[in-house]
Amino acid sequence: MLGTYFYHEHIKRTVAVFGTLFNNLKVVKHDSSGKALSTIKVPLSYGPRQKFLARIADEAYLNDPKLAIRLPRMSFEIVSLTYDTNTKLQKGITRTLPSEDPKKKQSILYPTTYRIGLQLNILAKNQDDALQILEQILPYFQPEYTVTVKEVNSNFKSDIPFVIQAVTLVDDYEGDFMSRRSIIYTLEFEARVNFYGLLAGRNIIKDSNVTLSDPNMDSTGVPYSAQQFIISPFDAGPDDDYEIITNFNDFTVPDSVKLYYDTMTDNISVGESVTGSLSGAVGIVSEVTAEYITILYPDDNFVINDVVSSSSGSITVTSLEPVYRTLDIGFGLL
Repeated sequence: MLGTYFYHEHIKRTVAVFGTLFNNLKVVKHDSSGKALSTIKVPLSYGPRQKFLARIADEAYLNDPKLAIRLPRMSFEIVSLTYDTNTKLQKGITRTLPSEDPKKKQSILYPTTYRIGLQLNILAKNQDDALQILEQILPYFQPEYTVTVKEVNSNFKSDIPFVIQAVTLVDDYEGDFMSRRSIIYTLEFEARVNFYGLLAGRNIIKDSNVTLSDPNMDSTGVPYSAQQFIISPFDAGPDDDYEIITNFNDFTVPDSVKLYYDTMTDNISVGESVTGSLSGAVGIVSEVTAEYITILYPDDNFVINDVVSSSSGSITVTSLEPVYRTLDIGFGLL
């Protein structure tokens, strides 16, 4: 179990999708008359906001317009990862995935779900820039925004809802007139991440054999009956056209049969060979009672009203009770 390598990039994919949602936001600068002077695409990067604030506060040369960190900008990061108890499924449930090999199929256990906390920070030096960015985000979260992604080597799709939890504002206005002002809007989000385990490859059953036989019969014995189911063509995949060919061998002669009668002419003895006048079946008498005789290993089926006779006596069959061999079912994986 543990120690077998696999990597489905669940967290990496979720964080990348989250960042993609905000990578095309813009801020427009206007003059006093409301005319648009310039449009700025807001930079977005992964990292904590403290990293950018530290550069603004601690490095003197960053106040130079040629070197200063460009504001507005945005940053995002993972802040938490907790198990989601509300989506726990029964253990052992699997999901089947397509396979390139038509003789095999892939399966994977249903995922374990975790709640991942994500934080988006909007950093600006004036309120209007921050509000422009904020108003381009909030209308899409009511309170979730769902994105469909491909998972487990793009084998299937799943929906990831990003739910906004809170919006907070920090206005860093302390300091002298030479200090840069930092307005920070922090948006807290939560998403569910499905963690899938190892892909398991299994053979597909394309040949099924069912045999009714005596468990004490040796390998050279003849079974009571046999059925075989084969996929044709044998290399057909799940999406191909195919048919199931059934081969049936009907060995209907029972292992033994009880022949019931009303009267017996003379006496039939154990060990005698008897023959049916209508069926032509032949067998050896293994038991004689006042109600029936038992025939062991008949070569054919006796029938009702069959006159079964031996060298010493005869009966007319009123009913019969065949005894068949036990059921032995086997499946072959190819």
